[in-house]
Amino acid sequence: MSSIVKLSAQITRIEATALKVLVASVLLLMVVNVAARALNSSLYWADELAINLMVIFAFIGSSLMFAQRRNFAVTLVSDAVSEKNRRRMSIFVQCVNVLFALFLAYATWLWFDPLTLARNGFQLQGFFEETYNSIYQEVTNTIGVRRVWFFLVMPLFAFTLLVHSTACLIQDIRAETTLGTPK
Repeated sequence: MSSIVKLSAQITRIEATALKVLVASVLLLMVVNVAARALNSSLYWADELAINLMVIFAFIGSSLMFAQRRNFAVTLVSDAVSEKNRRRMSIFVQCVNVLFALFLAYATWLWFDPLTLARNGFQLQGFFEETYNSIYQEVTNTIGVRRVWFFLVMPLFAFTLLVHSTACLIQDIRAETTLGTPK
C-alpha cells in the first residue's frame, strides 16, 4: 500500500471522529438554545455558531465521502459500459477530482495570500490596504470571532480532497493494471 493511500486512511479516521464531534456540538447548541428560548433567554450567538459548524462539517463530510467513494454520481453511462471502460471512466473522474483539488488549493492560496501577509509583517491593516482583501479582518456578527478561523476549512478541504482523490486514483490504476477488476 502506498504512503498516500495510508495517509488517506489516517485522514479518513480523523475526519470521521471530527464529524461526530461537530454533529454533537451542533446538536448540543441547538438543544441548549431551544431550552434557553423556552426560558425567554435566547442565546443569540448559538445560531451563528451552529451554522458555521455545519458549514465546516459539510466540507469535512464531503472529503470523507470522496475518500469512501460515496459521493453523488450519475451512473447512467457507467452502468451501460463494460468493466474495462468503467475502470477508465473511474480513472478519468479521479483525475478530474485531483485537478479540482489542485485548483481549489490554488484559489485558497490566492484568497489567503500568505506571502503578501508576511511581506506586510503580518500587519492586517497593511495587508488590507495593499490587497483590499479583508479575509483576516472580518468578524462574525454575534460570536465576535474572526471569520478566518472558519474559512480555514477551505485549505484543509483542498488538502484532504487532494490526498483522497490521489489515493483513489492510485487504487483505480492498480486495480486496472494488476487486479483486472475495479475497486
